[in-house]
Amino acid sequence: MRKVLILAAAIAAASCGGNSSDLSNAEAQSVASEISAALQTHEAVASSRNQLSFGGSSSVSYTCAGGGKLDVSGTLSVNCPSGLWSCATSGSLTIDAKACTTATGVIIDGLLKTTVTGTGLSFTKTVTGEITVTRTDGSTAPCSVGVTMMFGHISGTVCGVQITK
Repeated sequence: MRKVLILAAAIAAASCGGNSSDLSNAEAQSVASEISAALQTHEAVASSRNQLSFGGSSSVSYTCAGGGKLDVSGTLSVNCPSGLWSCATSGSLTIDAKACTTATGVIIDGLLKTTVTGTGLSFTKTVTGEITVTRTDGSTAPCSVGVTMMFGHISGTVCGVQITK
């Protein structure tokens, strides 16, 4: 019976955000903040071409707070045929973390996928995937990411830690 309960607890943990890496809430928040900042940098570069319609492939390299980088690449399309309220936004981006050190000292490596969708001035970025985190004590662990970003707010899970910002 005890083995069944342990198995049930493991399944429940996996379904609620995946593997835990023993990151603190502040460390998990710092991972999410770096991802968000990199996506905002990509957005700014892509939108600098034309304010009412733009699209195509682009890439940007974002330098993380403590060093390393996040490379964001892919396609992002915004079409506003009748002004801002008629905009349709869509995109598919890849975030490649390369020894990105967050403000709390956690180092992240790996690939994440981002889907961007929206209408009018409202759009959502959904980031998913698995990265490797190196904690400040030097130990490493796999880390599942499943966050949604909208209007500067971040929610979801990073390394099994609930994120709300």
